[in-house]
Amino acid sequence: MKANPADLLITDIRMPVMDGLNLIAALREAGNETDVIILTGYGEFEYAQRAIRYGVTDYLLKPIVPDRLVDMLEQIHAKHERRTMLRERRQESLWYCRQQGERLSRLLRDMDGAAILALLDEVHEYIARCYGDHREVHQTFYADLLAFSRNELLAVSPDLGGAIQAGITLPEEESIDEWKVRVRRRLSEWMLQMANVRSHGMALTMKKALTYIQENIYNENLSLQLVADQLNLSVSYTSECIKQSVGINFTQYVTKLRMERAKALLADSSRKMFEVAFQCGYADYAHFTKTFKKYYGYSPKDYRASLSLQPIHPDDQSAKN
Repeated sequence: MKANPADLLITDIRMPVMDGLNLIAALREAGNETDVIILTGYGEFEYAQRAIRYGVTDYLLKPIVPDRLVDMLEQIHAKHERRTMLRERRQESLWYCRQQGERLSRLLRDMDGAAILALLDEVHEYIARCYGDHREVHQTFYADLLAFSRNELLAVSPDLGGAIQAGITLPEEESIDEWKVRVRRRLSEWMLQMANVRSHGMALTMKKALTYIQENIYNENLSLQLVADQLNLSVSYTSECIKQSVGINFTQYVTKLRMERAKALLADSSRKMFEVAFQCGYADYAHFTKTFKKYYGYSPKDYRASLSLQPIHPDDQSAKN
């Protein structure tokens, strides 16, 4: 069998040198999962039952009925066709599963429960459309989906390694719908554990975020995406955390810091207006003036005048106008 692999072995139980049961046992010990049909007489039925435990496909009673043998061969052929089809689709399925695992990891980081349920329904429909109710495929797919998603989560947040449990058990006696419930429960457990980990690290993370914003407030390209990238978090989650931490959204917080910085700089009469704008993160002086007036109710020029600190640079006047 090693030198000449076969898709099907038909063997008798009683044979010289090695009987059928020992032959089947040797095949299985060698890791050979070839389909096996055994031939048996009525007096050997007990041996046939033992052979079934070795994972034989079926058995035939002597004398052999041709139609029964043909039916059995057709069933085995159909099974082989399904196996071939599954192997051919395996690569496509792995690609799809990896793609959905990446999506799932992002939704988990965003704690978006509704979107996670929608994704699971989408995956279930895909499996059913491509493979029907093939239970082994459903088992493998759900296990792969969670594995890919967990790997993506750990790649971004290694500290979650001890919090989110790997793998999932899908009992054979349960239905596919019950497996779906188990997958949902496992993801819910992950979200709870992630929330616990985040709550402990939230203060430190947000301290880093706010420090980064304050140190880069002069950067006209400062954005929520830039901050999120620095923290290895999603944009939506970073936005939510900043709002919870400072009470206003990212844009409002950045504007607040820039306007406070602008007032401080305007108090120095040696600075030109457009220099103040640039040092507050505004390359466009007109936009700076508009934002300042909207925020405070008066223009930068009026604010400087109220301090009785008139600009000493003549070209400042043209900049103001």
